[in-house]
Amino acid sequence: MLTPLDPKQWDLTKAAHLLNRAGFGGSPEQIEALHAMGFDKAVASMLNAPDDSQQFAKPADIAPVNYLAMIAGLADADKKTKVQEIQKQQRGNMLELMNWWLNRMAQTPNPLREKMTLFWHGNFATSVQKVKQAYLMWQQNETFRQNALGNFGDLAKAVSRDPAMMIYLDTRESKKEHPNENFARELMELFMLGIGNYTEDDIQNSARAFTGYRIDPRDQSFRYAPFQHDDGVKTFFGQSGKYGGDDIINLILQKPACAQYITKKLWKFFAYENPSPELVTQLGGSLRGYQYEIKPMLGEIFRSAEFYSAKAIRMQIKSPVQWLVQTSKILQTDMPPTIVSVNALRQMGQIPFAPPNVKGWDGGKAWITTSTLLFRYNLSNFELSNGGLGVQAINKLAAANKAAGRPEKEVTNRKPVDLAVIAPPDVRSNPDKLIASLCFRLYQSQLTPKETQPFRDFLKDKAGDTSDQTVRELLHLMMSTPEYQLT
Repeated sequence: MLTPLDPKQWDLTKAAHLLNRAGFGGSPEQIEALHAMGFDKAVASMLNAPDDSQQFAKPADIAPVNYLAMIAGLADADKKTKVQEIQKQQRGNMLELMNWWLNRMAQTPNPLREKMTLFWHGNFATSVQKVKQAYLMWQQNETFRQNALGNFGDLAKAVSRDPAMMIYLDTRESKKEHPNENFARELMELFMLGIGNYTEDDIQNSARAFTGYRIDPRDQSFRYAPFQHDDGVKTFFGQSGKYGGDDIINLILQKPACAQYITKKLWKFFAYENPSPELVTQLGGSLRGYQYEIKPMLGEIFRSAEFYSAKAIRMQIKSPVQWLVQTSKILQTDMPPTIVSVNALRQMGQIPFAPPNVKGWDGGKAWITTSTLLFRYNLSNFELSNGGLGVQAINKLAAANKAAGRPEKEVTNRKPVDLAVIAPPDVRSNPDKLIASLCFRLYQSQLTPKETQPFRDFLKDKAGDTSDQTVRELLHLMMSTPEYQLT
């Protein structure tokens, strides 16, 4: 067991930390409301938030695509035209799906479930660039969501039957005469165990267990083809039997390295990088004690003193998705238009549904380069006033997307952030009070005098002017700091 936090140490900083890490942050009012619950009830509220499924129905245009049926009977030239038409529609549907998920992250009353959906997307990385169907990516996203806080073994088995994953790692083509090893290899190397905990023979034998997995072309659902399955004896981790795919996953779950591998990833995602070997062993033991149930494991993490330590609070670089969603919540404004959001995430290095490879995103310091940091600074200007990126540049991008078959409406000036809410008149009457208020909103803590000196100098140069334009410029200055990139 981790060391439980003393409830007497529960304060606004820790409440903000829980809201940032177990979700996507929030306004000062939301932080204060979470703090007012008290420590135990606050953690419970994150773990047991209400279901939001009715609030976020599947995007209407996203449906299964049966390519074979749609081109049946067409001449060869017409088939090519029809396929291009379908692919163009799929690109538009993917933009809609990305926007749908980003808005769900920003608006959901169940932020932990969306945060875990994002975590599983990074762990079981699958890209639309190969899958090429918006419906299949939505379907996988729902699989992650439905199992987000459930049993890890159940999720791994569901992923092994997920059509998007079956396309991405080629199990839909694996048959007993020629078993494909891609999924079997990544299942152990990246999804469940980590390098060094299996052999090439284990890969070859487990690949045989996943033969016969197919996709029904009519509705894009999983189906099992028994005549394509190798039902012979396989030897895996030194044990022999007529194993199927679920048997392989069960045997992986029995290895202590599996629990340690996934809890180390969870700790890195929610707390901090490079936990000690002793902590990893402890975390793995806890997960095995919970029989791989994720919710109680997260409950132990979120109630631990280690989670709220100086190594964790405001020491994590925001991922691009976290930056974008958290910024909208901090500024209490809508998410940017779809074309802006998707382009911004592309420039910052994290496009949902399109991880760079099967390993997912590296995260951490990899999020920050000279170009991505500059883009974050410019994007904060756009968030505040439609400046920085420039509407003309965005419209130019929209036109390029349209020419490439990804139609998107031109971007009009966004409704500006409500500065009367962000910085009401009573706060503007005193420079120190204004800076302190904005620091808590943007950083969820107070910076040192040295760190706030540029803000004081800025207001001093304004000679008492605290108009909306001044506040907007001050916010941009504060968001264009290294401190704002941390959460």
